[in-house]
This record gives sequence, C-alpha cells and structure tokens, in this order.
Amino acid sequence: MVDAGILAHVLDLLCTLLKKAKSEEERSKIIAVFPELVNFIEKSDDMFLLLNGTTALKTFIHLAHTQILELVPPTKIVSLCKRLLQPSCNEQAAVCLGNLVI
Repeated sequence: MVDAGILAHVLDLLCTLLKKAKSEEERSKIIAVFPELVNFIEKSDDMFLLLNGTTALKTFIHLAHTQILELVPPTKIVSLCKRLLQPSCNEQAAVCLGNLVI
C-alpha cells in the first residue's frame, strides 16, 4: 500500500505539472493517471489524501475535462462525490468538494 502522506504530495506535484505542461503530449501523460487517482480516492479513508485528492480532481477536471471524460465515465466521478458527502466519510474530505462540483 502507498503511504497516504507521500501520495498527497504526489497529487500536488501532478497538479503543478499539469498546469505547467507545455505540450499536448506532456498533458496526456499526466492526465493518464486520472483513473488511478479516482481509484485511490474511492478506497481511501485518510483525511489528508481525501482533501488533496479532491483538490487534484478539481484541478484535473478544470484543466482537462474533455480528456478526462474519455478516461472515466461521469457517473464514476459523481459516485465518488456522493461517497465524499456520506456521513460515514470524514467531513474534512468534503471541504474542497464544492469547488469540484462547480
């Protein structure tokens, strides 16, 4: 299993790389990790990973929504948002969810 603390920093790094990507090829390589990002967030209960993961989801969708929809069905993203809003999920996970939904 991957250390959630390290993964949170990796998510920040991926977002920065996506924002700074100079070519479509660079963007495509970074965007390719999106399905795994969704899987990690779906399976995690770690507050920091959920918080950083939600921010990363928002950034990825904002910057590459067309490519994202080719990789992950919208229903999976909506399902993840529903999970983050459940009472059984750490409430801190939903802090950035509003920006994701918008």
